[in-house]
Amino acid sequence: MVTNRIAIIGNTNLDIMVSDTPDLPAPGTERIVPRITMRVGGSAGNLAIRCAGLGHPTTLVSRVGDDASTTILTSDLDIEALTAVLIRDAQEPSAITVAIEAPGRDRAFLSSLGAMRNMTPNDVPDDALEARFVVLAGYFLLPGLHGDNLAQLFNRAHATGAKTVLDTGWPPQGWTTQVRAEIMKALAHVDIFLPNVDELYGLTQDDDPHRAALRLAALTETIVGVKRGSRGAGLATPDGCWIDASTEPTTVIDSTGAGDGFNAALLVGACRGTNWADSLAAAVRYATRLVATPEHLRANIEIELSVS
Repeated sequence: MVTNRIAIIGNTNLDIMVSDTPDLPAPGTERIVPRITMRVGGSAGNLAIRCAGLGHPTTLVSRVGDDASTTILTSDLDIEALTAVLIRDAQEPSAITVAIEAPGRDRAFLSSLGAMRNMTPNDVPDDALEARFVVLAGYFLLPGLHGDNLAQLFNRAHATGAKTVLDTGWPPQGWTTQVRAEIMKALAHVDIFLPNVDELYGLTQDDDPHRAALRLAALTETIVGVKRGSRGAGLATPDGCWIDASTEPTTVIDSTGAGDGFNAALLVGACRGTNWADSLAAAVRYATRLVATPEHLRANIEIELSVS
């Protein structure tokens, strides 16, 4: 049975954020940095928080350790509109990501998989798949949801009438020939694919995101929404339609989770009956506001979505 809920399956963990650090100290030395913070992270966790923060009914399913970090996650995910299903794995610690940020360059990440390495379709309750959209986020950090297991999960979702969504993230081994073939095979089960521009290039080896997205959409019969950072975003449909949304110049305060925020606003807009063009424009506005807003104020960001 289809509901208007968004179901998100994937990686949820603590993020340890190290700010304004252009490089690491030499071995055996110590450096004082302006700020280190800790918060819910992971593509799935961030996406769920953003969807729920926009007031949309959301379910999150993740596999975590049975340790102190899960206690923090459980508390921080106790928010209105969000149902968090955290599968506790007593044999593995929770995953943790250390994100290092500095002005003028992209973020760098160090991640442990922990309990996420054991997540399989069996962890996902049937009722969680009764949703408008079923999203698999953080694909490359979830080895138990690759190949046939992804197909099994998304076939179950399709059987309920849900649309499937994939956000892979960046492969730790890089975009090898094997990785590209794996993702192309996975897209046979995907209705909406949401890469950023670097991931799209890695997959297609085409440095023109407009051309690459249209070709990929036609080849796989998948809607491709590409996040282009300061250049906004574009969306390609299998029938050859291209929609573009630009962004306004802004001062970036914190770029972490901006792509997840874009995904959230795009999918929430679609759930509310907004057409793709208006949803895409709203998603770009929302992501732009996120990067210009400190983390502790982000819960107050709203978007305007017109039904048309």
